[in-house]
Amino acid sequence: MEDGLIRTIDVLGTIDAVIVSSTNLVEAARLKHKMSYTAAAALGRALTSAALLLPIIARRGQLSMKFQGNGPLGRVVVDATSGGRLRGYVENPQIELPLNSLGNLDVGAAVGTNGYLHVTVDDGFGKQHTSTVELVSGEIGEDVNRYLVSCHDAGSVLIVGVHLSRDGTEAAGGMLVQLLPDHSEETICKLENNLASFGTFTFLMRRGMELEDILKRGLQGFDLDVISNRQSLSFDCGCSKERFIQALKVLDKEEIMQMASSGEAEGRCQFCNAVYHVPPDGLLEIAQAM
Repeated sequence: MEDGLIRTIDVLGTIDAVIVSSTNLVEAARLKHKMSYTAAAALGRALTSAALLLPIIARRGQLSMKFQGNGPLGRVVVDATSGGRLRGYVENPQIELPLNSLGNLDVGAAVGTNGYLHVTVDDGFGKQHTSTVELVSGEIGEDVNRYLVSCHDAGSVLIVGVHLSRDGTEAAGGMLVQLLPDHSEETICKLENNLASFGTFTFLMRRGMELEDILKRGLQGFDLDVISNRQSLSFDCGCSKERFIQALKVLDKEEIMQMASSGEAEGRCQFCNAVYHVPPDGLLEIAQAM
């Protein structure tokens, strides 16, 4: 299944839903950061969650999420911008933990529970605000859902999953359903009944079900109106050597001269692990232009 996002709304105005497949996105992140299985699952869930939130919370803008728990993974940071461009990193990507009591990757223990989730939203019109909630479990999905309920005062259900095999990311995706003001008790009951028999998202993907089929399974009984056809997703950092050079220009001239005398300047992007080099003669040019 190709990566993509579909957004739909019930014609009666009771629910707003977004569904995402993010397998290739998560695999690209895993390879760029050479992550362990647990780290890949954590970052994959965070990237998928950001993709789900973007069209509802930020619309044409962008959002950033930072999970800061007391677990060994350290910070888990993701950025998402309109057009389906995402990036992210884990502070300690090599950390691996034993499976939990259910036989699953222990993302909760890796992220930790004593900490916070910070969400910064830019609506695309020059307004930016940050909301902070305490981590519930460190499992990513539950923490993002708490943010939605606490900061947007909206009933919601968030499902995210990442399935990894020896060969890499086998399936990744998720679904977000938000209750709209015109919802009723019948709406809630219908959702609860559907989700009780839904299963896991990645299991349905591995069975070969398309996004549209998974959406119908999760929202059976709702009359859906697709308001955005499948939109692409990609791991796109946007960093470049030119930006690294611009960052060097904030240093003092003396600092740049000293760097040139001792060798080249090297910079590594946290978000995509790309490395950029500026040789001594390039550093001298920067210093002379200052």
